[in-house]
Amino acid sequence: MWSDAEDARLLELARQGLDLDELAVRHGRSVGAIRGRLTRHMPLAFAMDEDLLRWARSLPPPADDAHSLDADADTDPWTDTGNDTWTTADTDTSAATGTDCEAPDPAEVLAEWQQLTGYTLGPERQAAFLARSTVGRLAAEDPTVRRDAGRRLWRGTGRLLLDDWALECRCPGAATLAPPWSAIAEDDDDTAMLLRELLAAAVEEIPGARDRRIVASRFGVGDQDARTQERIGADHGLSRERIRQLQNRAVRAMARSAAPATGRLRTLVAELGGLDGHSPDAGGTNDAGGPNGTEEMNSPECPGTADGPSSAERLLDLAQVLVPSMAPRQAVTLLATLAGARKLPADNLAAQAMTIRTLRHDAQRREATRQGRIERATARWERLAGRIEWFGIPESAPPRSDLSALREADDDDPRSGSWHCPKLGRAVAYESESELHLIQLLSFAPQIAYYQEQPLAIGYEFDGRPRTYFPDLLVATTDGRCILVEVKPLFEMATAVNVAKYRALAQLCRERGWGLLVTDGHRTRALLEEHRPDPGLGGLIGPLLDDGTVLGWPHVVAAAGGERPHWMDFAALVLSRGWDWRTRPFRLSIGRATAPPATSAPATPPATAAAVAVDQDAAGQDAVLCPTPEEIEAARTPAGGWRRDQLAAWGVPWPPPRGWKQRLTDRSRAARG
Repeated sequence: MWSDAEDARLLELARQGLDLDELAVRHGRSVGAIRGRLTRHMPLAFAMDEDLLRWARSLPPPADDAHSLDADADTDPWTDTGNDTWTTADTDTSAATGTDCEAPDPAEVLAEWQQLTGYTLGPERQAAFLARSTVGRLAAEDPTVRRDAGRRLWRGTGRLLLDDWALECRCPGAATLAPPWSAIAEDDDDTAMLLRELLAAAVEEIPGARDRRIVASRFGVGDQDARTQERIGADHGLSRERIRQLQNRAVRAMARSAAPATGRLRTLVAELGGLDGHSPDAGGTNDAGGPNGTEEMNSPECPGTADGPSSAERLLDLAQVLVPSMAPRQAVTLLATLAGARKLPADNLAAQAMTIRTLRHDAQRREATRQGRIERATARWERLAGRIEWFGIPESAPPRSDLSALREADDDDPRSGSWHCPKLGRAVAYESESELHLIQLLSFAPQIAYYQEQPLAIGYEFDGRPRTYFPDLLVATTDGRCILVEVKPLFEMATAVNVAKYRALAQLCRERGWGLLVTDGHRTRALLEEHRPDPGLGGLIGPLLDDGTVLGWPHVVAAAGGERPHWMDFAALVLSRGWDWRTRPFRLSIGRATAPPATSAPATPPATAAAVAVDQDAAGQDAVLCPTPEEIEAARTPAGGWRRDQLAAWGVPWPPPRGWKQRLTDRSRAARG
């Protein structure tokens, strides 16, 4: 760790004219560490060490009357990079905030900075502050979002650097995001959501519109899966090779960019990926005489940490979290390039990652032969089976001979693959690692008779046009029942497109008497339906959506009092309210949700001849309704659940306990004799 005193001494010695080797000797550190620390202070991304030292020697001595927030901002306490070239595609602030804004006034940013930090700048420093282009960007932000972002940074870090401030306005939480490796290894949903938002913000900073669209399509930004170079080329009327050239040029430019979101993303990828020297030079030579960057950065081995996974293994897991829909080999290559690695080391890392992936699959196949795997599969399926939604009287599954895959996995997509199932005696295709894990569970759970991947084609409507959806699995149990299984990350189950797919699946299961299970392999959609979010969160966000306003992530954070809501509270609230939630980039609205099915009924249907009122006990408690199974299903909300007042009318407590629908059905049958 660098102390403030050591930082100040480094800048003073560099100002006196010492070169990198002399600075390394004075501080007892490596030349790469000295270069990296000086790079944190320099105002621009210089191309060579000579430029870096020339800048350091030109620094004026600290002014006696200047108030510096920390040693990292010796000359300009409001900035860490001094970036005057930050370019972003979103320059229409009024369109972003949904309001008509007056011309932005940079003096407001200066006043807020001085008020938040408690420091007062002299006239010359005020002029230097206002000359920064980042100040103009901050002035164009929504004032409420800007002030909340500034307060969070100052409270959390004791610093208010301009680039961090601008990034916090666009992507709350990203400026201070420093997840441990365990969050990546365990695929933490909160970390994954924030990293993907940061990726979307970084893509928006790419200057060229065409380059921006190409990189967005390759990374899968904007509620879309990552697309191949051939498909992107067909859209743009260009060859696959030309798309590859444009993609690589844009990613290399991101590796040198000083834009806030891009710089933060680059740093996180380098740190989490175990790559040293994550502020690459544009050219020049390193200490070992090699080109561009540190020796470790361009080493073919890239070992990462001595006591942890290698860089290749880290980048493989990071790619699964950051760009899950992209082919792993291409994803590892692009992430390594973004972190500053040259072409050959990046390609070597990707090749090593594919070897690791193959070895992992081999290890999983060996593990599958053990009896312990069968015992674990039995217990896991028992837990999942208790969360299956059943519609009406359970019906049997179609014969195994009548089932086949209606859609084949893309053989050119390395994310896809096949796994030999000993139960079925054939190779089963999968399209993600989560699907593979669930397929292995079904293969060794003795409660499962057989299953079929991509068994059906279901039509549904989304965004005003018809679409076709292929559910992941149809499962037949040994007791003769049929279950449709859909594999999704838990927080994505509340997004608008997945809610529309869920309603289509539920309607099909209702017609055929099948069960429905939406899961990530461990948790199910019922967890979101039963989760009770912060009661004040809906009251803060709901009024902003009532007038048709579309909210971004910064506005949701601002509405929540400047603090990021927990992702599970937010997803459960979206699901219960039936809001329309889009991700990558984040968009929340109330008027774009797909209309409910025609079979849906009002939240509290009137008592009919089928809904019989009975006394709960002889003590004179209020009468409750005994609905039929059909009335229970008809009372679903557009989001697929039930309202609290409806459940209360049926005598069901909140949150509803497991098995409440079956108990209601039994009570209804008993009331009707």
